Amino acid sequence: MKTLLALAVAVLVLFPTSLRADPPKLAMEVVVLGSGGPRAFGRAGSSYIVLLEGTPRILVDAGPGAFLRIGELNLDLDKVDKVLLTHLHIDHSGDLSAFFNARALTSDGPIAYQMFGPDGAGLFPKTSRFVNLLVGDDGAFAYQKTFGARESFTVRDLAIRLDSARNKIVDEDGLVVEEIATHHGDCPSVAYRISYKNLAVVFSGDMDASALPNLVRLAKNADLLIFNCAVLDPPDSPSQLYDLHTPPREIGEAARDSAVKSLLLSHLAPDVEGQQVTVRKSIRASYAGPVAFANDKLRVPVAK
Repeated sequence: MKTLLALAVAVLVLFPTSLRADPPKLAMEVVVLGSGGPRAFGRAGSSYIVLLEGTPRILVDAGPGAFLRIGELNLDLDKVDKVLLTHLHIDHSGDLSAFFNARALTSDGPIAYQMFGPDGAGLFPKTSRFVNLLVGDDGAFAYQKTFGARESFTVRDLAIRLDSARNKIVDEDGLVVEEIATHHGDCPSVAYRISYKNLAVVFSGDMDASALPNLVRLAKNADLLIFNCAVLDPPDSPSQLYDLHTPPREIGEAARDSAVKSLLLSHLAPDVEGQQVTVRKSIRASYAGPVAFANDKLRVPVAK
């Protein structure tokens, strides 16, 4: 008996965190639901869940495949009540209704969403109209608001001119969300900064290089910058794509100028995925911090 007791004490000394208590929850963590773009090449479309104190709280974009990844990861959506949309291309918003469905069918009470996204222009509706076209009273999925938990939606349309001010859109219980306009061809777009307990993560969304000054201001001294990398340096991608996306060399310069602690490249195209060494070298010409490439279901701690 004494021998067994001594063995138990020894195990507790050697493995204190695994047996004495659960490991401490991270203050902030990002789960990559989708790391791909508009083409079907095995990655889900751009989508992320931000966890605070180990609890999923914020959805950033909802590209096709997000619904599937949520199920594969067995994520608890019960506290997710904030949705940030960088822009309304299909590869960033195509699974939004599916997300609402997943959230409602696992909730034991009413859901009040706070949603944010760009104002409208040209062929693109403002975000409030987009949500209404999906789940409003005359929307394509009007039934959704009564299918499972009852849902309500407060949607704020964000300014899209590049000379628009940086805005704080959420400030509650230590959570702060800020946004600024970016530029993605003819598609209105914004970037977001999420701050909590002295940590900050920034999501660029899709943007061309004309919006880099805004992105640098928003990302200043952030702990993690998630930058969408869909093209190679000129002239190695089709010329028209540079009116939509920022090439690696300029991503590196932006990471340097904003003094971010680490950089995660996402929204990866097949040619970018196949030339990671070249992309990393290009970024390294300006930026000396850690650089990683996203994959679906990747969990990324946000840390100093």
